[in-house]
Parts: sequence; structure tokens; C-alpha cells
Amino acid sequence: MLATLGALAIEWLTGVTWKDAGKKTTESRSTITLFTTIPFISALTYNEWRNAELDPEKRLYLGGKFFYPLGLATNPEKKATLQLAEIKHARLAMVAFLGFSVQAAITGKGPLNNWATHLSDPLHTTIVDNFFS
Repeated sequence: MLATLGALAIEWLTGVTWKDAGKKTTESRSTITLFTTIPFISALTYNEWRNAELDPEKRLYLGGKFFYPLGLATNPEKKATLQLAEIKHARLAMVAFLGFSVQAAITGKGPLNNWATHLSDPLHTTIVDNFFS
């Protein structure tokens, strides 16, 4: 879900499409990213390695008061409903990002630019026109 939000935010704030945003980084940013990403991924990998327990009740899942600060689900039924809604929203976000990827491959523009182009001429700027032109 954050990838979809990130793609939209990058284009809206900077005007650079999400697929070209990596080309705009400098050498120092790449070094900073390297030194922050590797420890984070290593910590997640170590946590998953510790999670070798097969019993789902005993597994160490991410969570706790910092992962779930609002405490919206006070009863188990509401928690199950919220978890199902989160899964549905995540799947919708994956489909949206797939659409962003297809748009970028076909038109070379970002999602907001494609949307603005479509709104300026909705009858002649469609996915069918882009496939056959």
C-alpha cells in the first residue's frame, strides 16, 4: 500500500515519475540508503529466522503497542473484520500499482500525468488508443 502512496506522492511533490525517481538520486543519498537499508533488512531477516516455530500461536509476529498504536479492535470479531479489510485494501493497492507499472511501460508517464491527460481529452486518451497507436 505504501508503494502506491509513494508513487503518487513522488510525482505530486516533485513532478518526477516513480520509475524515474531513482535516476535523480545523488551519490551521497545512495550511500545513506545503503547504510540504512542493510541493517533494517538484516534485522527483519534475523527476526524471521527466529520465527522458526511452526505453531501459529507461539510465532513471534510483528506487533505490540508500537505496531498497533490506535487499538481499534477491542474485541476479536472487530479485529478479524479489520484484518480482512486490511487484506482487501492491500490487494487493491497491488492491482493499482500493477496499473501504474503498465501505464509507465506503455506511455512512459506517471499515474498523475496519465490521469491529467485522460481528463483533458477523455474520449481520445484511453488505454485502447495507447495500445493501437
